[in-house]
Amino acid sequence: MEKSFERFIERMKQQEKVINYVQVRQKGEIIFDWGRLNRKSRLNTWSVSKSFISVAVGIAMDEGLLTLEEKICDSFREYLPKNPSENLLNLTVRHLLTMTTGVENPLFFDNDPERYVTEDWIDYFFSQEFPFEPGERFLYCNFNTYMLGCLIEKKAGMDIMEYLTPRLFTPLKIYSPDWTRCPKKHIHAANGLYLTIDEFGNFGEMVLNGGVFDGKRIVSKEYLDMATKNQMPEEWDLKYGFQFWMNPDGTGFRADGKYGQYIIILPEKEMVVSVQSLSEGDMFSEVWSWIQEL
Repeated sequence: MEKSFERFIERMKQQEKVINYVQVRQKGEIIFDWGRLNRKSRLNTWSVSKSFISVAVGIAMDEGLLTLEEKICDSFREYLPKNPSENLLNLTVRHLLTMTTGVENPLFFDNDPERYVTEDWIDYFFSQEFPFEPGERFLYCNFNTYMLGCLIEKKAGMDIMEYLTPRLFTPLKIYSPDWTRCPKKHIHAANGLYLTIDEFGNFGEMVLNGGVFDGKRIVSKEYLDMATKNQMPEEWDLKYGFQFWMNPDGTGFRADGKYGQYIIILPEKEMVVSVQSLSEGDMFSEVWSWIQEL
């Protein structure tokens, strides 16, 4: 593994791509652990945090707080426009999870200028056009994940970090996690969660083990089986679950974030490959090529 990794890192250097940490676990054991930095620091997970929200939805479902088919508008009636479209009224939890809400454009997030002048993000979401029937097309939109976080807060009657700490973070040995917030103090959900490479690995191990980590069940296997399988119609080119991407080989899946953040689950190898990077461009194809040598 060391030799293949050396070749991989050399290719990354030649392309001026920066890899910060890489960790490989197999059958619950760390078999490879590399870092460019001397200390394992918490870094922005970017869209890897979407998969954490997916698991949060699963936990809420396990507790009977919500269902896949419930209408989002039922919980946010105070935000509805005067004459909401049928498409908006028919929007469900499932549509948010699968990025098939029918919203017209991806909306702002991250460093978009509109983010800095918009105070109420929930109101912003419901003020958008939804010209497409939910489930009709895929459009990657960070607000879908953000709204899932807000929905869990509504259903649980508490801040989502208060909700998730004893149910998800503490069991995964993620203590005092950092997650950025919107002006109304809801977590960004779609990104902004800061974790170490070890915390990446703990999450991946839990998902690989069907919702169990360190002997404790965190989320039901039934939910994860749905979340980590392709939920798109077979005729569509992309393969996406509930805030998880499917791997190219069709047998695994991953949490996938901007600038090269990955928690790659390989069930056939009983393996979790975690990567934290800071580079533009296509990182996954390079990481995937290296994984084929493991």
